[in-house]
Amino acid sequence: MSEIELIRRVEAAALWAWPPKETAHDDGWLLRAAGGHTRRANSVQALVFASGADVERAIGRVEAWYTKRGLAPCFQLTDRAAPAGIDQVLERRGYARLTPVSVLVCDLSGIERGTGPRIELDTRPTPQVMNAVCDPRWEAAARRARAELFARIRRPHVFAVLLEGIQPVAGGLCVLDRELAGVFTLRTAVPARGKGYGRAVVRRLATWALGMGARQLYLQVEDDNVPARALAATLGAQAAYGYWYRELDAQAA
Repeated sequence: MSEIELIRRVEAAALWAWPPKETAHDDGWLLRAAGGHTRRANSVQALVFASGADVERAIGRVEAWYTKRGLAPCFQLTDRAAPAGIDQVLERRGYARLTPVSVLVCDLSGIERGTGPRIELDTRPTPQVMNAVCDPRWEAAARRARAELFARIRRPHVFAVLLEGIQPVAGGLCVLDRELAGVFTLRTAVPARGKGYGRAVVRRLATWALGMGARQLYLQVEDDNVPARALAATLGAQAAYGYWYRELDAQAA
């Protein structure tokens, strides 16, 4: 599989795993909107662009579409973003480069199984799940938007919640798309960090995914998230590609 084929395959799977509330197409770009606390579901997936289309006009339409929804215009870009040079075009228009992310891939068969701390699985965004995977500092509206996003997932999926006593202290989400399994919203509460709980959650999710017929696991890890990158390394995950965001600076608009 070529690099661009891999990017398109993983990004297609991730679209179903992290579904926006609303989508639109413009000259090949996919516009996504969901509200709440997530750039991925509130950004343009710029993997395809119509031959001969006017990029400046397309950006103007994107800006109007997001502004109408009360969102900052934002693009998710990779090195294979289309059209060529779109990153530079957006920079000239005042779009800030934000949140570089590495997409890491590994074979599920190579991830260690075994017993560990108490982990419960659930398919619904219950209060226990939300307490495990959401930052307690989030406002109620952001938390509600995230629960609504979870409820929109239509691919096979499961949440894993690790408990200390009766308290959820770590959790994550796994979503399947045929042979691919993606792990999302992996989180460990601050007082419980350093105990290997994140690794235990990923291993439990990987065991579930393998049992469901998946063969490869992918993770999206922010480049400055040192603990998450270290965890991915213990799984044998290798960098497949990277992406970043270009978001319009309100002062430049």
